Amino acid sequence: MKNKLCIPTRNILAVLAFIATTTLTAQSHYAVGPIVGVNMASLTNTAGATPRYGMTFGLFSDYRFSQLFGFEPEVDYSMQGAYNGAEYVRTNYLNVPLMAKLFLADNFNIQMGPQFAFCLNAKGYATDKSGTPYDIETISDVNPFDLDLVVGLGYELPKGIMLQARYFMGTLGVDKRGTLLNDQVTTQHNLNSVFQVLLGWKF
Repeated sequence: MKNKLCIPTRNILAVLAFIATTTLTAQSHYAVGPIVGVNMASLTNTAGATPRYGMTFGLFSDYRFSQLFGFEPEVDYSMQGAYNGAEYVRTNYLNVPLMAKLFLADNFNIQMGPQFAFCLNAKGYATDKSGTPYDIETISDVNPFDLDLVVGLGYELPKGIMLQARYFMGTLGVDKRGTLLNDQVTTQHNLNSVFQVLLGWKF
C-alpha cells in the first residue's frame, strides 16, 4: 500500500536548494556590532505613573537576505520601570529581541518581532492588590521573565551607522503579588511599556 505522506524527491531538493541559496545570501550580507540607546520606560494600568529614563546597550547581528528582507537578533541590557509619587519600580533586564526587517527603501526599514526578557534585578516600593504596601528587593518580588512584542523603524546611514526607534510592550506582567504603583484595586496586570531610540554600528 502506498504511503500517502511520501514527499516527492523533487520537492525535497527544491527546499534544500532554497535553504542553501538563502544561507549564502545571508552570509554575503552579514554584520555585527554594538548598539546603544535610551529608554523611556513605564508600566501600563497604573494611575499617574511617570516614566523611568535609562540606558540600553548590547550587541547585534544583522542579516540582509535580499533587497526586501533582513533579520536582526540582539542581546541587550535594558533599564525599565516607572515612578508614582513615593512608589517606584526599577527593573533591569537582559533582553533578546528577534527583529524581522522589511526594507521599504534601500536604507529605510520597518521592524517587528518578539523579545525574550530576563529580569536581572529589581528594586522598589509598591502596593499589592489588597492595598498593602511592600518593598521590592529581589527578582522574586516580580515576574523573572517577560515576553515582549516589538515594533520599530530603522534607517541605515553610510559607514555602517544605524538609527532605530522602537516600542515594545510586555505580555506577561511585571507584578507578582498584585498591581504595582496603583492605589486602586484591579485585576489588570502591569505590563512593561518602553520606547527606545537606538544607535548601532555595523562592523
